[in-house]
Parts: sequence; structure tokens; C-alpha cells
Amino acid sequence: MSYRPWVAGLAAAALIVLPAPAGATGGVLQRDLDAVVAGGPVGALAEVRDGRRIIRLTSGSARFGAEEPVDPRGRFRAGSVTKMLIGTVVMHLVAERRLTLDDRVDRWLPGLLPPGNGVTVGQLLNHTSGLFDVTQTLPLRPPSAFLPLRWKTWTPRELIARATAQQPTFEAGEGYAYSSTGYLVLGMLIERVTGRTYAAEAYRRLHLRQTIFPGTRTRIPGPHAHAYVPDGAAGVIDVTELNPSVMGAAGEVITTAADLNRFLTTLPPGLLARMKTIEEPSQRGYGLEFLSLRCGTAYGHMGDALGASAWTFATGPDHAVTLSVTWGTGRPAKATVRQLLEDALCPTQ
Repeated sequence: MSYRPWVAGLAAAALIVLPAPAGATGGVLQRDLDAVVAGGPVGALAEVRDGRRIIRLTSGSARFGAEEPVDPRGRFRAGSVTKMLIGTVVMHLVAERRLTLDDRVDRWLPGLLPPGNGVTVGQLLNHTSGLFDVTQTLPLRPPSAFLPLRWKTWTPRELIARATAQQPTFEAGEGYAYSSTGYLVLGMLIERVTGRTYAAEAYRRLHLRQTIFPGTRTRIPGPHAHAYVPDGAAGVIDVTELNPSVMGAAGEVITTAADLNRFLTTLPPGLLARMKTIEEPSQRGYGLEFLSLRCGTAYGHMGDALGASAWTFATGPDHAVTLSVTWGTGRPAKATVRQLLEDALCPTQ
């Protein structure tokens, strides 16, 4: 089923400016967002912040095959952006001296990981733990292969056990490899240290107004675009509703562009500086990843959930961009996403 003709019509009416940031014109950003959608996704939204000025845009549709505009304030699954939030909570606890980056996991959660592994809190945060990535044990290629498990409830221990049944990627601290398993462990660590769930701690500490940690709840509340995965000749499958427990502390969050931009631009400078620290052999900070731009380096995180992708990055307290894209017959092309992020964060004066 072709949906490009109505995409163009919706894009023309989707711009909301309050007012446009200097140099980053609404026309340029709308062009960029339309290009993101043109490669196969069904819809997209973006919010750019430049000081007190905000520009919000949408492109495509909220539903495949229907002329339904994307709500620029709508919620979306943000996947591994969750790691940035969980990492921030852990760094709060470090700042409070309730734990340290050098604490071994087995001090707090004895028996959770194989004996003698020596994994520390800092290694979980910056992906140098060597723990096998649990997502590689799940049927995700193609994405539609996961559908038989769509409604299953998973526990963190079950997921961690799947990962630790595999050989470590390397000895703890001896390499760098992205691993969602580490953030499942961090979710359990937050609960052990505080006596409250990681969701409760995130709500209490991070002042997120519209963000939800859904647990096992399958629906996205409030306005939202639908997410889809390709299904060959059959077209696409709507995967908006699913049991997010498979992602847990590594990727379950449902949020908005406004919440993420507000979060990134209000991180306390001291905390942000510590989170941005890169300790070799890692290529990331503690809960943050980095994006090299023509105007410097941005900090934030990107994430994938089944049928949706999100990017949220900032260059300081005055400049941030969040992009959410719902898949359709294809995922967004990296080059088009990068162009939008560049133009949003590095406007031409």
C-alpha cells in the first residue's frame, strides 16, 4: 500500500513555531523531517529548543494508510533513551555517596552475576562490563520475528540469566561493547540501594512531567502515533501495543519530546560533567552517548523500541533536539536523521 501522496500533504500543515530559533528556520527543519519520513517510516515528530524559543514539527501520519496528523506533543516509546534516565538516577546515588562507581555488583546483588566476574557499577554504566547483550538472545531479526513473544511478561532476573548463560564478550573492564544487560542490572541495583523501584526513583528525582515507566502495561496513554514493523508482501504490522517488560530498565520508557528536551537542558552542571566523563576503554559517558557535529559534540542518547526510534541530544543548557520516528515499510535512514540533528543543533547564523 502506497502512502507517500498523503505524507506530502500532511507535512505542509504540520509546522508549529513558538517562535523559530535564530538560524534554524522552520523551513529547513521541516525539509529535514520530511526527508526522514520519505524513506519508509510512517510518521515523525521533532522539537528543537534554542534558549526559550521552541520549534515543533511533524511529518507523515499517526497511522499507516490514513490522513491523521502526528501530535507534536504526543508520547512515544523511546527505547534505550531509558538508559540515560536510569544512568542519571545511579549518578545521583553516587553523588550522595550511597554507592560508588567502583562498587562491585556482587556487593549489592550477590549471586546475580556469575562468581568472580568482578563487574563494577561504573562498568555497567559505560558498557565496559563485558556482559553479553541480552538483546542478542531475542528473535529480533527481522523485527516481526519477535511477535510471538509480544505479550510475554519478563522479569529482570530472567533476562539477565539469558545473557549470563552466554560467555562474556570480554573480561570486565578489558573492552567496550554496548550491552542492555548492564542496565537491567542497574535497575535492580537502584531498587536494592533505595528500597524503591527504579521507576519511583526516576519520577522522584528527575522531575519528568509526562514520562512513564510502564512496567507490564501494554498501551501508550494519551495522543501518540502508531508504530509498525515491515511484514514483507503483507505490508506492515501495527506493534504499538506490546508488553514492555522485555526492555525493562534498559528500554521501557514512554515519554515526550518536551520532557526529554527539558531534562537534557536542566541537568545540574556538576552532575552533567561527571556523566560526560569518558573512561577508557569506553567510548561513552556514564549513561550518556555522544554525537560529533560540525559545531562540536552533543550529548544525549538514542533508542530503538519495536517499531519506533528516538534521538535526544543537546549541546548545552540552551540547545536541544528530540526526534521520534515510527517505522513503517522501512526504518529512517541514518543520513537523514543526522542532517536534521545537525541543522537543529548547529544552525547557520
